[in-house]
Amino acid sequence: MSPPADDGECLEVESNSIHFKDSGGGPPSFLCLHGLVDDVSIWDRVAVPLGRLGRVVRMDQRGHGTSDAPPGPYPREALADDVVALLDGRGIDRAVLVGHSMGGIVAMTTALEHPERVAGLVLLGTASQCSERVAQWYERIAVAGEEGGAAGLARAIYGDETHKRIAGDARGIAHVTRTLKSLHDDPLTPKLTHIGCPVLLLVGEKDPMGPHASEIIARALPEGRARLEVLPERGHWLHVEAPDAVIEALDRWLGDARIGKPT
Repeated sequence: MSPPADDGECLEVESNSIHFKDSGGGPPSFLCLHGLVDDVSIWDRVAVPLGRLGRVVRMDQRGHGTSDAPPGPYPREALADDVVALLDGRGIDRAVLVGHSMGGIVAMTTALEHPERVAGLVLLGTASQCSERVAQWYERIAVAGEEGGAAGLARAIYGDETHKRIAGDARGIAHVTRTLKSLHDDPLTPKLTHIGCPVLLLVGEKDPMGPHASEIIARALPEGRARLEVLPERGHWLHVEAPDAVIEALDRWLGDARIGKPT
């Protein structure tokens, strides 16, 4: 008989309900933030090995998975507030935020808005700004979600013939998509000089965004704060494609940045 599925838990906060999974033991504590239209399950391949390094909390961001989708719009700061609310709810003073794509944007925003709660950032295939063309793409996705629900989102992102299914609230995801669109008019890049914690940037050589987006972040951070590693022959979902490489790079960085169990 197979073990029962771990469906996680929900934390009721002021504005919404946040679905999460909590495993392993710290310090350090890691909080994993997925990308657009993903959910906590996207971290399944790294959760166990990451749990050997510390406590692992994975959350469905608002509108995604089984977390609530409160009325929008969603400023970036509101998504960062969800992170802090979950840290508070789990009794975690400071965490290493592990963010993929959209999750990296939320992680950087949290480090800017709540620096005392962030011990470090691990950013996988993310960006701090976007072009007008990409902003227009985000708007098309948002409209597709509003008009066509989850199926409309899937078609807009993956193409008309897709069989992918998206878990979450389509209108909530549309609000989050417009949060990403805001990186065109209000980029994070010039704000990154205020980030004080150590940062590990991991990006696949074949990521559609390219390593350049991560290079922009690395250059914008204070000198000596960032380590950038490009994983050869890998794409956008490093934690799915190359979980061992991600864990190895993260473990090395933890030691060099002196983040971990007290000696």
